[in-house]
Amino acid sequence: MQSLYEWMKQMEEAETIGELRMYHDELANRVRDILRWEEIESISPIISDAHDALVKRAFLFAEEETLRASVGIRPRKWCWYVMGSMGRREPTIWTDQDHGILFECGEHEEKQCYEFIRHVAAVGTNYLYEIGYPYCSGYVMATNKRWGQSLRDWEKQIEMYISGCLPNDIRFLFIAMDMRPIYGDSELVTDSRRRLFHSINQKMQLLRRMGEHVIFPAVPLGWLRNVQMERWGPHSGAIHMKHSGYVQIVNALKWLACAANISAATTWERWREITNKKLLSLPLAGETKEALLTYYYIRLKYAKEAGSDRDYVLWRTLEANERKWLKKAMRTAKKMQRFVARQAGGK
Repeated sequence: MQSLYEWMKQMEEAETIGELRMYHDELANRVRDILRWEEIESISPIISDAHDALVKRAFLFAEEETLRASVGIRPRKWCWYVMGSMGRREPTIWTDQDHGILFECGEHEEKQCYEFIRHVAAVGTNYLYEIGYPYCSGYVMATNKRWGQSLRDWEKQIEMYISGCLPNDIRFLFIAMDMRPIYGDSELVTDSRRRLFHSINQKMQLLRRMGEHVIFPAVPLGWLRNVQMERWGPHSGAIHMKHSGYVQIVNALKWLACAANISAATTWERWREITNKKLLSLPLAGETKEALLTYYYIRLKYAKEAGSDRDYVLWRTLEANERKWLKKAMRTAKKMQRFVARQAGGK
């Protein structure tokens, strides 16, 4: 493990995007060498730290390029943040882009600051693509006005989502809950995330609607514990690892965090605080932890290659013990969905 952190120190001194791409490729090889079920809990933060180092370096290069181009005015405060699996500190090797930018400046400078932010976002997003992070298919990137905004505009937008309660509003709120600062003035993002959780916590109707959101998609496990695999098309006989229970557990923990006003960004921080506050029974909390580790291990082991199919795993390729673990994890995901549905119904 120590050698990996020494290797990451070298990564932090990379001078070109090409070097960062080589480090990203090498990360896959190094994880193959250390991936063991019994060590999965300690491997997770190392992989997250490696991604952080790559992304921070790319964003530094993007800032330097934008300053050289003399585009607009750099805001007095600005921060690039990550969301999705990277925001929750649980990325696999080949994760796509989920990020945004918040900035703060004088109202008279806002137009020129937006010019700077849009340029740095475009450069940074392209740099990430070049080093191996695919563009987000849902356009959750700083190049999207929704995710690259002044603090003033961001707060108006969040207020609109909270008061709207439409399906897309709720989806965007779930996405924003994962925002974690990675480059720049971190308090802009941590304070915004804290206000977001507090605002949701105060809205009982919104919490009920978000609780309803957690019961979808259905976990593909039948009453007789039969796994419902893809039946047709290029993924016939496979299961989608994110949708087979992982997303459902992650969203259940997000909902419980909102209900208790726990503004942590990562899944493990949420799980620890929820467990400490006894919001879950100890047996269910333990099962949830084991399920998350199971999903993470299998996703790492079977999705080491880049590409749009990396979330699908053929059921027949899993070892017998892995199938057993995964079925247990899927049952836990169903338990968490039912638990949140009961709690949300009482709000």
